[in-house]
Amino acid sequence: MERQYKDTQYYKFCFYGFLKNLKFFEPFFILFLLEKSLSFTQIALLYSVREIIIYLTEIPTGIIADALGRKRTMVFSFGFYIISFILFYFSTNFGFLLFAMVFFAFGDSFRTGTHKAMIFEYLNIKSWQSQKVSYYGGTRSCSQVGSAISSLIAAALVFFTKNYDIIFLVSIIPFLLDILLIISYPKELDGDSVSFKFTDIVTTFKKIIKGLVENLKQKENLKI
Repeated sequence: MERQYKDTQYYKFCFYGFLKNLKFFEPFFILFLLEKSLSFTQIALLYSVREIIIYLTEIPTGIIADALGRKRTMVFSFGFYIISFILFYFSTNFGFLLFAMVFFAFGDSFRTGTHKAMIFEYLNIKSWQSQKVSYYGGTRSCSQVGSAISSLIAAALVFFTKNYDIIFLVSIIPFLLDILLIISYPKELDGDSVSFKFTDIVTTFKKIIKGLVENLKQKENLKI
């Protein structure tokens, strides 16, 4: 990709991906759960609950993102993540861990696809649609670098502290930085947003649902 496309916002997108993948707990999560005296059945149940919540809330959270704005949605997402990290750190039993996993699942659900939409929105604003593959690919490569470094840092933390819990507290730091980074994004990347008034949100939801129904009807007519 040519240098002219690598503006300040491009590096913000890259830094977001790097920070987002600094999940220091990931390499040791199973060991962390085993240390909490969970059985493999209970561990499987935790993962199942996470996936079920993500599946059931995928569309509702998408509607919320469209109604409240992408930046707010991303802040909510990282807020859920941070709450889950705190709960994991203080967890003492399966019920506590299940509660933490619910918050983590909502974090995933709110985040999925939202940031990608912001990147593509930025490309549309700048009329750089032809750079979509290389631009997005560049941000993804930074995410992979974050994953690699995350594993090394996590290994060092566990080695020197002999403690799995600490990795959840340390994971809060990059996610707080990501919140600040998202807040610094241009307002136009927020999409069509509304105030937090209940009536405004309901009105926006109705418009989105109406548009969805109309699109489905058009697809059915094309099939016929």
